Amino acid sequence: MRKQQRFLLLIVGLSLGLSVLIGYINPQKVFGQIALPDEETLFARRRAEVATNFVVQPPTRPLRPVERVRRDTFGDVGITPVSTVAQLDKLVFPSLPNSVKERELEGSTFFTTPNRIEDGFGSMAMQTRCAGCHLNNLESVPNEGLLTGTSTVSRANRSTTTNFSFVSGDTQVNGGRAPGRRLDPVNPDGTADLNRRSLATNPELRELDAINSTGRTAAFTVFGDFNASASPVIFDALNASSPSGQDFGGFLQHVRPPSEELRARFGLDCKPDAIPSVAEDRNLIGFDKATGKSASGFRRAITELAGPPYIGRGLIEAIPNQDIENVSDPNDIRGDNSSLRTTFFQCTGDCVTGVTNTIPQNVPSGREDLLAQGLGRFGLRANGTEMMQFIVGGMFGSLSMTNRISPFEQNIANPAIAPYNAGCRNEIPDPELPVSRPFSERNFIRSLAPPEFGRNLLAVLRAKDPSRPLPGNNPAARVQRGAQLFGVDLVAFSNRMIPGKMPRGGDGLDPNAINQSDRMVGCVSCHIPVQRTGQSPAVGDPSLGPDSQALIDALSYRWAPIFSDINIHRGPVIDVERNAPIPRDPFLVSRADAFGQRPSGNNVATFMTYDLMRNFASDSFTNVRGTATGDRFRTPPLMGIGRVGPPFMHDARVFLSILTRDTTPAGTVTTNRDATNEPLVVRNVDEALLAAIELHDLPAPDDSKTSTLPGGGCPVPPGGKVVNKLGYDGSLTSSDKIVVDYGPSPQNVICPPYNSPLSTTNRSEAREAMARFRSLTRDDQRAIIAFLREL
Repeated sequence: MRKQQRFLLLIVGLSLGLSVLIGYINPQKVFGQIALPDEETLFARRRAEVATNFVVQPPTRPLRPVERVRRDTFGDVGITPVSTVAQLDKLVFPSLPNSVKERELEGSTFFTTPNRIEDGFGSMAMQTRCAGCHLNNLESVPNEGLLTGTSTVSRANRSTTTNFSFVSGDTQVNGGRAPGRRLDPVNPDGTADLNRRSLATNPELRELDAINSTGRTAAFTVFGDFNASASPVIFDALNASSPSGQDFGGFLQHVRPPSEELRARFGLDCKPDAIPSVAEDRNLIGFDKATGKSASGFRRAITELAGPPYIGRGLIEAIPNQDIENVSDPNDIRGDNSSLRTTFFQCTGDCVTGVTNTIPQNVPSGREDLLAQGLGRFGLRANGTEMMQFIVGGMFGSLSMTNRISPFEQNIANPAIAPYNAGCRNEIPDPELPVSRPFSERNFIRSLAPPEFGRNLLAVLRAKDPSRPLPGNNPAARVQRGAQLFGVDLVAFSNRMIPGKMPRGGDGLDPNAINQSDRMVGCVSCHIPVQRTGQSPAVGDPSLGPDSQALIDALSYRWAPIFSDINIHRGPVIDVERNAPIPRDPFLVSRADAFGQRPSGNNVATFMTYDLMRNFASDSFTNVRGTATGDRFRTPPLMGIGRVGPPFMHDARVFLSILTRDTTPAGTVTTNRDATNEPLVVRNVDEALLAAIELHDLPAPDDSKTSTLPGGGCPVPPGGKVVNKLGYDGSLTSSDKIVVDYGPSPQNVICPPYNSPLSTTNRSEAREAMARFRSLTRDDQRAIIAFLREL
């Protein structure tokens, strides 16, 4: 008996040793997916966690710096499915054991694998896989240090602006059109071929010509009718639950259904969603072109939204509720100390009046699709209390695939009013996905760590005194200067980011690493550098397995470099653009590349640029609006921004694509101490970041320093208006075109004088911070950008 036991131990030992050896040589061959618990066990967990509303209490233990992933390989997982532990090692917290990662592979594989119609991939879809909304790596410019892989940490791509005169389509025969018919080179079998994208296979679509065709982007469109005069306000999503009884297939415009596959397999005729015209919408009867409203107070609203990088979402989930709520300052009571403060505005504090978004209950209690309610943390408008809302929302909204947490199919437009999709239906019985799928995907997203900081920022943080000015104009000194201008207390930030630097008794400095004695530009008022975490809501989740404590430890009681207050803030508003029934058509402006390389002598190269809209407000919402208004968006976290790169902003409008960088890049104007409204052509990451900063507010008013270079000055459209190709009747041949008219003094609408009433109402909460930024020299502005690139 004893010999038999020794023999078994020997066999086990040899097997373990062989496994470890093979794993060392090729880890992909050893570790695979581990099945999650059965559905009833997961649903018992689901009911319990929803009941808590994911409320997080303040930490009760000492805090530690957050773990970070090696920067030079962060996110470089390739463009095919993320299905191995070796790939996860480039994304998740380094301390996680393989047993936890193996329970995430089901989710990571699903997120990055194209789906098949036989498995329920929907008749109404936007992409073939979740990662289809995260393809910016495929268009990133070379030699900028940007990630190369497609995963949850990449973001939506954009090559041009979007032309809704073409994307809207018609509801009678043809349906809508996609802004890029096929963006993703990966097939359901996991193979990839860049030549299979529609740019190569369908050149007649002219996707990169956003003047005469659709344009090209993975940003998705939300549409509906908004009535601000109703009490409470009404957003009619124009779907099956429309209060007006009009099911036009809203609120999401699904533009990439697998039409050919559905026709071949089921004989279906499924077309992209169309957006109804003004003339056929009952809400818009008596439409006033001057106000953009109907007789009943409704107006059309269309918003593009873009998938952000999902970095550090498990850390955001663990921020104490009170920390997020305490930042809110709706009455602008709190000010800030700044040596750069301007006198342009009459704000009582710092002009920043952020608020939290409060999420109501979505369905009656007891239903399996009940979501958590309360404090909004997730989503571009902080319109979700929990991650699961967006995980099942993506499966449902983008892929039209159901599970018990999200059991209903996407609605197809009612053929009685929109017959273009009369031949389309859903064929696969519901639910199409097991509950383990969203649980595993959530495990995966919770585990995504921020990348290590860039080497120049690390050099600053590892110094004995990070605040001591570094000599010269070397890269580290520039990054140090940029961080200080941003408003960061570098000593406090260093103590909370570098293990072992926090003094035993604490440092007595600002817990968020804000320099309260001089916030300088004041970026930190919204982009709070450090947030603390309490105990992660992942505690007790059976889907994580017996080693779940490893992930709990990675998320709980940490100092995390979120660079966000998780509040929503009012952005810049141009009323005529906000109220237009469709976004203005794109147009090109010849702009001098004032910041680029001079090809010869002092000559400045010029480019035809797609002009970037400066209005942020739009009153179309997803199915959960909460208390957000159309002019408010959540402060985006900045973790990994220098590694992930552009496009930037909630709709990816600030784009930088290798496909258009040298032909028709993005363009706008920017202001610094020496020049007002200088032309800005986005041809590298620095210029993209500068444009993203500049778009935080309406442009500066022209003055004696206004640039005379081509494309300089207040960015007024030619003639002060944009005549769209689409008519109010929804046709491209209409004689009654939709016109976005900026009025007799368009420069006062787009670049209002600082002392004007319009400036008070329509400039953003960032107007004071932006005035400070624009008072800086070009070098100091670039120092802030250098700092951002190190995050």
